[in-house]
Amino acid sequence: MTNEMQASANSSREEAPVRSPEAMFEYGYRKKSYAPDELITDAHGNPITVSDTMLTAIEASKRVTAVPHLCFYEPRIPGNTGSAIRLCAVTGSILHLIEPLGFDLKDTKLRRAGLDYHDMAHVVIHPSFEAMVEAMPDSRIIAFTAHATKTYTEVQYQPNDILLFGPEPGGIPDPMDVFFGPHVAEQVKLPMRPSLRSLNLTNTASIALYEAWRQLDFAGAGESEDL
Repeated sequence: MTNEMQASANSSREEAPVRSPEAMFEYGYRKKSYAPDELITDAHGNPITVSDTMLTAIEASKRVTAVPHLCFYEPRIPGNTGSAIRLCAVTGSILHLIEPLGFDLKDTKLRRAGLDYHDMAHVVIHPSFEAMVEAMPDSRIIAFTAHATKTYTEVQYQPNDILLFGPEPGGIPDPMDVFFGPHVAEQVKLPMRPSLRSLNLTNTASIALYEAWRQLDFAGAGESEDL
């Protein structure tokens, strides 16, 4: 290659635009201009958020369900709560969240995990565990904790039960004053092999909720109903 040709090649490389990598999100590369609100829309294509379909505590206490309610105590990981929203949508359950939350309800990971189920499930925010107890006086609270001696299959579930799950990750202990307090009717656990720490929060909730629904003959499954 002549000196003139080499100089021309070097000039071309210098003039080539430098492309910076796009932002990396949980599910791979996405354009920076991609709006998170576009991920979740209602049946008419309008963007929605979890807060658009929230129930008040009073509304939740009056709502008749065919499957127990689900409660996450001070959840910290948005993806787990998003998955729980999807779980509650397909089962007809109501999701109760006890503050403080470790994320914003508009968090992208929460919204992605919930897919387009946010307008088919209902979420209730309670400022404290005591506030939920007061708002749901007719509900029996069943706490799922590794400290229990009874397994989750030994309970006869009722539609207005509340299945209570503690904060994640598994290294954070359950608040014993809540999970073994006077307002909790039962403490149950899922069996696990020894020396293993824990299951994913929403995986555990799914197992429990489907066992409860199985006992109730999967009432409401296959039916079209407004939540």
